[in-house]
Amino acid sequence: MIGKLLVANRGEIARRVIRSARAMGIATVALASDPDADSPHAREADEVVRLSGASPADTYLRVDAVVDAARRAGADAVHPGYGFLSEHAGFVAACEEEGLCFVGPPSSVVEAMGSKLAAKATVAAAGVPVLPTVEVPGSPGAAGATVPSDGVLDAAAALGWPVLVKASAGGGGRGMRVVDGPHALADALEAASREAASAFGDGTVFLEPYVERPRHVEVQVIGDTHGNVVHLFERECSIQRRHQKIVEECPSPAVDETLRAALGAAALDAARAIGYVNAGTVEFLLLPDGRFAFLEVNTRLQVEHPVTEAVTGLDLVELQLIVADGDPLPPEALAPTMRGHAIEVRLYAEDPTRDWRPSAGTMHRFALRDTVRVDSGVEDGTVVSSHYDPMLAKVIAHGATRHEAARTLAGALESARLHGPTTNRDLLVRILRHPEFLAGEIDTGFLERHDPAVLGQPIASEPARRLHAIAAALGSQAEARAGATVLAGMPSGWRNNRSQPQTRAYEGRDGRVEVGYAFDRRGRVEMLTVDGKEPGDVQGVSVSPADVVLSVDGVQRRYDVTRVGPTVFVDGPDGSSMLHEVERFPLPGASLAAGSLVAPLPGTVVRVPVAPGRPVVAGDVLVVIEAMKMEHEVRAHGAGTVTEVHVAAGDQVEAGRLLVVVDEGGDEEEHL
Repeated sequence: MIGKLLVANRGEIARRVIRSARAMGIATVALASDPDADSPHAREADEVVRLSGASPADTYLRVDAVVDAARRAGADAVHPGYGFLSEHAGFVAACEEEGLCFVGPPSSVVEAMGSKLAAKATVAAAGVPVLPTVEVPGSPGAAGATVPSDGVLDAAAALGWPVLVKASAGGGGRGMRVVDGPHALADALEAASREAASAFGDGTVFLEPYVERPRHVEVQVIGDTHGNVVHLFERECSIQRRHQKIVEECPSPAVDETLRAALGAAALDAARAIGYVNAGTVEFLLLPDGRFAFLEVNTRLQVEHPVTEAVTGLDLVELQLIVADGDPLPPEALAPTMRGHAIEVRLYAEDPTRDWRPSAGTMHRFALRDTVRVDSGVEDGTVVSSHYDPMLAKVIAHGATRHEAARTLAGALESARLHGPTTNRDLLVRILRHPEFLAGEIDTGFLERHDPAVLGQPIASEPARRLHAIAAALGSQAEARAGATVLAGMPSGWRNNRSQPQTRAYEGRDGRVEVGYAFDRRGRVEMLTVDGKEPGDVQGVSVSPADVVLSVDGVQRRYDVTRVGPTVFVDGPDGSSMLHEVERFPLPGASLAAGSLVAPLPGTVVRVPVAPGRPVVAGDVLVVIEAMKMEHEVRAHGAGTVTEVHVAAGDQVEAGRLLVVVDEGGDEEEHL
């Protein structure tokens, strides 16, 4: 029996595995890189082994270091979670050689399914339908571009444009590019292969037809060492950004009992063909005409496994540990049933209105209603690092119906207190309330038809954001008065005779806003202005540093006000805002030259395709930065000539670092 389990992962999945292991009486060991030394997953484990490496991102990827950590801690089993080494056949083999129980399938299965190309061939031989593919020989990896041969170009044309470039060794949307014609194939192969080599250590890519408006449906399977293999129904994962899932649900609204039986049978055929043991997922594309085609087998637990747990009542991590112990699956897993509907969203530290730009920093407050399940890697005070995936948490709602689950989840997200890095929360709320989503009419092109830059706009309207500025100003002045050492009992700014109101200015999503306010001798709000004008029928009912009640057209609204240095977070029934107070007497400082482009986030420069003297036009890529496991392009704002380049490939940059200067003088036509 497993006595001590090392969790070879971090964040929310490490906490999730620790929770189930502890309930089973199994001791746990966590791994922690330097940035994760005080992270929630490290604190919750019984023991912690610190890892070090060339970079924090590399630490969890070192097979020798992870196996050595298990040895030193006296662990007899390893759970890989997902990502990192979870589908690394060499890691599984190293655990087996060390005598460690690997909580997952054997290395032979992981190796066989580690290549999507090999997986397709295996399941096709078992009669599972697949899409045609074209292997790209000599994939470029990180070394640079390889011009596609005539054979590859002809094969791509035979598939039919557009085609999809995919990484053979990975998933999660990394190493994937849509190519609409032969002119773009070389660049797509280079970028996809480089990203795949960085994320998975293997730059091999292949081509397959790009299917318009498919649905992404997957089947959860689990097998034991006693010959049992079952499926636990399907999950719908069609709403994706950059080919990575952000909304998942069980069951799929597109699957009826007949299709469910066919999908389940195909998934079991695939699992039996490879001798599958432990938990895994067989992924399919559901085509518009009702047919389906195999995508891949994920030989690990999936991010979206909680929706299956919610509708079946099964603990999938517990089942994994039971199977790893050598026991047969329990009766409830061999004859599963579904109850109700569950929806999960992935809460990311990223801004969908700015091309999914990741965000890092301290999560000062992280709180959601207890009406939902929250699998989180962060809590109050956690530092969100740029070294890892930007997912903060998975939020899951279960209801008797799909509409009930969607309503509960949207409400919990909208009322959440998320103080720190920018998140995709408002986008998720709008998706859950979108008519197409509620009607079940979704596919992988949902966020291509509905612009994320629009759906991701703040739930708080512009008038609401002005009210948030008022609440911020009143709460901040109350905090200042509470800390006053002289005349603390006097109302803020009070005079015997009415004078000019006090003012506080903030920078927010709408630019600069200035709030004026005055109090009477009893400390009641007597005057309010926003940018010098009265805001209508808005009155201050009560004011304290953390709680401001405003009456708006006779309706009272309560606002939570949280101040962190010069930043004020305001949460109310009309949405949330983050405001930065403008310093009244700023010190003079250096300013950047016109045309300067800076790093939008910390990361590693992977490519600089320009040099001084090169003409550019709006949209040209100037620098490519890798951060949070994704590549981010810094593009020219307008036409001009590059005059300065301050970085090179391999440089580590912080947010705000000057990258390139473009002289935007002259006419754009000169540079075409």
